[in-house]
Amino acid sequence: MTRIACFVEKYNFSYSEEAGALQNFKRAAESMGHEFNFMFRNGLSEIPKYDAVFIRATTDPLYTAYVVSKTAWELGLKVVDDPESIRVCANKVHQYRLFEKYDVPRIPTLFLNKEEFHHRTIEEIFELFGKPIVLKAPYTSFSKYVEKVACETSFRDVAKRFFRRSDFIVVQKFMPSRFDWRVGVLNNQVLYVCKYMMPKGKWKHGVKRRGKPSFIWGRTVSLKRDNAPQRLKEVALKACSVVGKGLYGVDIKEVNGDYVVVEVNDNPSIYSGYEDYRNKDIYEKIIKYLTE
Repeated sequence: MTRIACFVEKYNFSYSEEAGALQNFKRAAESMGHEFNFMFRNGLSEIPKYDAVFIRATTDPLYTAYVVSKTAWELGLKVVDDPESIRVCANKVHQYRLFEKYDVPRIPTLFLNKEEFHHRTIEEIFELFGKPIVLKAPYTSFSKYVEKVACETSFRDVAKRFFRRSDFIVVQKFMPSRFDWRVGVLNNQVLYVCKYMMPKGKWKHGVKRRGKPSFIWGRTVSLKRDNAPQRLKEVALKACSVVGKGLYGVDIKEVNGDYVVVEVNDNPSIYSGYEDYRNKDIYEKIIKYLTE
């Protein structure tokens, strides 16, 4: 029997689909003969009592989840997500440099620092990538700090905001699509495949409501992993190979019959009735990985 701690925050239970997935993990673990307990912030002192830690709260090197990951890792526990995966996925500049180094098919990308931020550079970027383009802060999640700009004024406004968060920002070619592929990968194997559809009239999967803190999300269309395009899966696996062997969600765009990586995310969303819809065994596969 393996004792598994699942680190969560209260917000993980705000949506029935995510709460349902968490219960599915618990049922899967217990049916396989393992112990599975939810751990909140006030229970971090209990980490040494477990054999494995599964993190479902939002990961970031500045968040409690990272402290949990690093503590479990240093104690020799099996941990998902591991601290190195969190660091690589949290820093998009570092991640895209790895893609470049290992020749991962990717969206055309540049990095801009504060010293290069002037009129001529902006003109050159528009000449290279066309209009509009996409600007990203290096530390992003759930489509936050990702904006589209089409003129120098909007470029400057967005870049100045993002430079408050980092000395670098990410500049990418805008590649419109009706959906992004999401490929779930665990230990160098495809776990699930989905299409994250864009909300009507929008250009990204998650869009903030005007004047409100909430987001509009597009539909999730799930496929059986065996039926997904082979090239899609190959690109996803290559992208993950430069990050690690943990649990990842790879965002990929389909362009002219081929595939380019948008980014690799640690701690990917797993909601009941969404990512698991065509691949019901993902819970058992993740528990098995934690207990090997």
